[in-house]
Amino acid sequence: MKHLWVYAVALVAGLSACCAKEEKVAPVDLSGLQEIRIDFERGGWVFVEEHFTVKPSGKPGMFLLRGGYETEGGQQVDVEKPILSRDVAEFVRQASLPRWTRHRGLQVVAQDIDKHALRTFEPIMRVPPSPCTEDELQQLAKRYFGRTKLLALIDRHYGRGISWTDDYPHMLVQMRWQGRPTSVLWSNSQKARMLPWNLGIPMNSLPEADQNWSSPLSASLRALLPPDSRAYQRLDGVTGLTQRLNRDALYEAERQCEAARPRPDANSGSSR
Repeated sequence: MKHLWVYAVALVAGLSACCAKEEKVAPVDLSGLQEIRIDFERGGWVFVEEHFTVKPSGKPGMFLLRGGYETEGGQQVDVEKPILSRDVAEFVRQASLPRWTRHRGLQVVAQDIDKHALRTFEPIMRVPPSPCTEDELQQLAKRYFGRTKLLALIDRHYGRGISWTDDYPHMLVQMRWQGRPTSVLWSNSQKARMLPWNLGIPMNSLPEADQNWSSPLSASLRALLPPDSRAYQRLDGVTGLTQRLNRDALYEAERQCEAARPRPDANSGSSR
């Protein structure tokens, strides 16, 4: 009986500690928030332009999202929908937290990748055909993943700045407050979750120490947007990252195959 009593006390203490930790998250004061403006553009092969505002609706606990965008299927949408204050508060809270370092941010991205999908390869049409079979190439690609840490692969993928030339995204977020300066966040990142984020007026280059690699910041902003908008889709992007990592592994496999089995005419010169 004594053991049961001790267990009950420990359980209550544990629950109290848990709840105490949750209570440490200070409530966010939204009383002075006049507007959150979200502008997203993408240049390249396909031009995209979306604009949204989030404003107090006048009803307790609610904000109102308004905006216009075109879906991937080409449908023009004008949106006006209520948003819970708690979702707005979560974004404001994430935007005000200390910046995440690159290492911390990429660790979270690595944790969120579907490890099974990472090693599921789609056949690629190769011209000219590879000296190796598709199965051999996939085995080489899997070995590539096995000997290279995922975090290192993701870090290489994010690189520094623009990595491909058919995609120029830009997202600008402005929080306008009564009696306070406007808070500005922006990103030109092509990569998953549009990481990293920058504070202040957009500029061409920014010290890495001033960048914010917070996935929760991207997720909280995404929660304010319509699911079929391009901005919403862009603020995830982990599936696309996984596909790119798979393609990179297959390219590395092809390189190894070419080195091990050069084509007959690869190094041959003309003979008479």
